[in-house]
Amino acid sequence: MPGNDYINQVREIIRLFLKSKKILKMYPSNNPMCLSITDDCFVRFTEFFDFNEKLSLKIGQNDIYYDSETVYSNTEKEDNLALFLFKDGLREITFKRGLSREDMYEFLRIMSFDFSRDAVDDDIVTLLWEKDFQNIQYVVDEITLSDEEDYEARAVKEIEEKCADEESLLKAYEDTLNNGAMVKEFEMATLTDKDMRDLAGEFEKDALDKTEKLIEILFEMFLLSEKEEDFNDLARSFAGMIEYVLGMEDIDTATVILLRLNHLKDAKSISEEIRNCSKNILINISTEKTINLLGNILDGSRKIEDKKVEDFVKCLDVRAIPHLVLILGELKKIHSRKLIVEALVILGKKNIASLTEGLNDSRWYVVRNIIYVLRKIGDRQAVDQLLKTIRHGDARVRKEVIRALGELKGAGAIPALRNCLDDPDFQIESAALTELGNIGSDAVKRILLKRISGSGFAARDFEVKKKYFEIISKWKDKDVYDLMAGIIGKKTFFDRTRNYENRACAAYCLGLIGSREYLPLLEKYRNDGNRLFNESVTEAIRRIGHEK
Repeated sequence: MPGNDYINQVREIIRLFLKSKKILKMYPSNNPMCLSITDDCFVRFTEFFDFNEKLSLKIGQNDIYYDSETVYSNTEKEDNLALFLFKDGLREITFKRGLSREDMYEFLRIMSFDFSRDAVDDDIVTLLWEKDFQNIQYVVDEITLSDEEDYEARAVKEIEEKCADEESLLKAYEDTLNNGAMVKEFEMATLTDKDMRDLAGEFEKDALDKTEKLIEILFEMFLLSEKEEDFNDLARSFAGMIEYVLGMEDIDTATVILLRLNHLKDAKSISEEIRNCSKNILINISTEKTINLLGNILDGSRKIEDKKVEDFVKCLDVRAIPHLVLILGELKKIHSRKLIVEALVILGKKNIASLTEGLNDSRWYVVRNIIYVLRKIGDRQAVDQLLKTIRHGDARVRKEVIRALGELKGAGAIPALRNCLDDPDFQIESAALTELGNIGSDAVKRILLKRISGSGFAARDFEVKKKYFEIISKWKDKDVYDLMAGIIGKKTFFDRTRNYENRACAAYCLGLIGSREYLPLLEKYRNDGNRLFNESVTEAIRRIGHEK
């Protein structure tokens, strides 16, 4: 297909994105208009993926590019799709072959949010992370565009320019005295809310200065200590100090303390007593109370640097894992839950057994997040525990564990995924098929060939069968070709519609394999009278030619 055709396809997809933003904002999810626009987008992507593995869009402030070509441009601030993505830090979005209709709808729904008006706590990047799309990837720039980013600095400068300087005030005072003016009585002005906030800030700053001095004194005493009694007293003091600064929502100071203790724990140049005491302090502060204080900070109003949270968690002991799992189900902000998930990835590597206890949680979303954490850690010793959740009552949990099993590829993964092929929910069956294809072993090939050859397979829905043939095309060998050739050439007087569907799927499979040696077989059936079969054969021939 010529390059210009691809450009036009991408422009049509962008047009549908803009249309979907308006429709999904106006109508509920079950409205026919929403279903229709989702189907239109999904069809366009499917057509594009017939000849491409992925679609990557680069995001500018007012432009969107595909393959260095501008496919969207808008200099206005209102209804500007490029600016909508750019201002939250998105610089590139990639859609990959295998994108499901469900993920297509969820992506469009996120795109329809008006973050300045809708009751949404987070930005588009956080919502994309929460969905963890398998076939949608994105690149984020940490420095994001903001119309009001320098508002405070500009406001302060304007006020300073309007205020009289000290020299002007003194001159005015002297002029008044020289003129013999009498000083009159005046009323004391009442403090405004702003005055009270400024005073509170000064008091807080003063308290912080004293806290920093106290911390330095504690560390000096700690390094000079020799007696066990001194170590015990200082350990309690450090624990109390950490709880105090966390209670003040000062995670920066708490992280500084933990990082210094963590350094002392491993320092070879100091005494063994100090190293052991530092280790014990870190163990003793990895408590439910500390983690709850951390949760309060994450769900609070203050802006917290993600790196601070990461550094804080790195210093904790594995005893903190159960408490982190507990607050994972209680935090209200999506971004807060994301940070705890990342914290569990860091700590969970040190103790997989403690982490897998979270799989027994009664809340489905906690279980799903723990499975996600185990998948990110990538330790195969977790497979046995994951197998226990494969029959979880919530489909979202089953989908996540299927993905984990497919990536970890541990013992027992293939039989478990094979059993998922019998799940009545096609989304689960489809996810299992995808992961079996990713494993790609001979054992998996035999499983798929057996199911395709089974007596009841022809009676299944066309889209279900097509998914099987799509996955089996990953094996480009004689076993697959022989089965496809047999299906394509099969004719019957009974249930001809189902048989033609099977033949169409087989032609689709050979087209995906892309070998020119299959062209004679396909050419033989190019002019068959059945429309579905004929279209599939023609498309397979064109695909193979395009691959060349």
